[in-house]
Amino acid sequence: MSSARPSHVPTEPPLESFRDEMKGNTIRNVNDLFAKYFEGKSWSVDVQNKLQETKSADIVSKLSAGVSGIAQFDALAEWLAEFQNLFFTVDQSGYRFHSQPFSSTGSTPWTSLYLETSHLQSVAGSTRVFGEFHHDGTSALDDDGDEILRFCGRALQLFKVQSARCFVHGFLVRGTTLELWVFDRSGAYSSKKLDLAQKPDLLVRTMASYTLMSDEEAGFNTFVKRLAPGPDSYITFNQRDNFHLRPELIAKADYIVGPGTTCYVASTSTTGEPGIVIKFSWREEEEPTECRLLKLAHERHAWGVIQLLGYQDLVNIADLRRGLDLPQTFVNRTFSCVATTPLGRPIRQFTSISELLEVFRDLVKALQSLYMNARILHRDHSADSPKGVLLDFNFALDLDNVRPIEPMVGSDGFMAIGILSGQRHTYRHDLESLFYVFLWIAIANDRVHDEANDILKGMPKTSRLWKWCSMDFRAVGRDKAADMSPEGFEGILDEFSPDFASLRGLAKELHALIFPMHDEKIFTGTEMDQVAVQRLYDGMAGAFNRSALAFQG
Repeated sequence: MSSARPSHVPTEPPLESFRDEMKGNTIRNVNDLFAKYFEGKSWSVDVQNKLQETKSADIVSKLSAGVSGIAQFDALAEWLAEFQNLFFTVDQSGYRFHSQPFSSTGSTPWTSLYLETSHLQSVAGSTRVFGEFHHDGTSALDDDGDEILRFCGRALQLFKVQSARCFVHGFLVRGTTLELWVFDRSGAYSSKKLDLAQKPDLLVRTMASYTLMSDEEAGFNTFVKRLAPGPDSYITFNQRDNFHLRPELIAKADYIVGPGTTCYVASTSTTGEPGIVIKFSWREEEEPTECRLLKLAHERHAWGVIQLLGYQDLVNIADLRRGLDLPQTFVNRTFSCVATTPLGRPIRQFTSISELLEVFRDLVKALQSLYMNARILHRDHSADSPKGVLLDFNFALDLDNVRPIEPMVGSDGFMAIGILSGQRHTYRHDLESLFYVFLWIAIANDRVHDEANDILKGMPKTSRLWKWCSMDFRAVGRDKAADMSPEGFEGILDEFSPDFASLRGLAKELHALIFPMHDEKIFTGTEMDQVAVQRLYDGMAGAFNRSALAFQG
């Protein structure tokens, strides 16, 4: 056993950043959690036999009796070493424990524990299960207290590293009380508190079960296969189309509850040039909106839209939680895999100002074709979505199939003023959001980050863009409207970075097209007659094109 902290696990997981995220999505005291995950499995008999066989009896008895004595880190390390000698067979030769002691003001000492594997033929990768041992005799933890949030923070860190994972097992030992946890993309749920004093071998049985779980039982995404004996991985659609994944991610989630969108770069062979995006995500809708609208866009001859290569639903939350008697409802998300092409480059990786302006020109034309030819609105522009072609159709809207009430959608920092005030989405709102992407790039000039909140970390607190990111949508709408007024926009132009100072004229031209003056106020509504529609698309594409040509000359 190693007492070194895994390099990818931070010593202090965040607490307040996801308190609201977990609130209402955490279910405690689930009766049948142990039965679901630890009984009736292919390895259950093996665990029972190991506990009862004569040559193991003395060690098992010692481990069971020692549960009440592992109140300090050194004692726990010795206990884990004994356990490892008994239960880590040839099949678990690549397994190991990592542990790290912690202490903080106002809290009793605790130890974090990670069961990991380095086995190359395992889809699992690194951490399989995590846990915490609290070194006192108090068994109760406040459901919303910092200790529980910090414990949940361990799961958050694992999801950040293993973003395409289906769920994560965790366990919490406090004194002689054991609590089992499972985290998935709809939240977390835990067992009743199990008394180790009444069942001394229960911790041994549980830890042994964790080591014998298959990758699927441990919560890993087994749609991803590995090419033995190396680390190369691939996915297959329809038992014929193989796509080989590169190890680096181009998108991953920084939360537990939500779609958990994770994107890989891929190719059709292990040595081929990557030109494919493999996206795993958990959608709320029954119907795969993105795939349906991508097919529809191509059927209606939309230009500048990614091509769908493959799609498959894998599992849903209801299936993962089947057999549990849960006292409250949960969001039943469906896990799917989508393959699209081309790959493109993040818009922040432009090689020149003229190239960047050409990308914006082409995106305007793509939005125009999507709206006028395919009658689809994109509805979700941000700094991480435009990459030369329109992608990420999770929130796209087919105008021939509109519901009486559509939910508000969009990305933080980039939503149009009208959307923030509750208006129905129109073509003009897509163009306004694209304009905000241009402004963010011109002001921040950030070549590293895509998300608005990450970009803001490198900006002065005086920047007007700080007020564009908030869950108070009405307030954001008012602040954006003030910044888009003639006087306010001068302040936006003053924030342009030196590399983009020469584009202030282009920004003014685009601003005049998107926010014309009506009765001495900016107009944030939408003109729907065809002449006005064509004028706005052509005006924006032309402005970007002229500016790009000027930089080339």
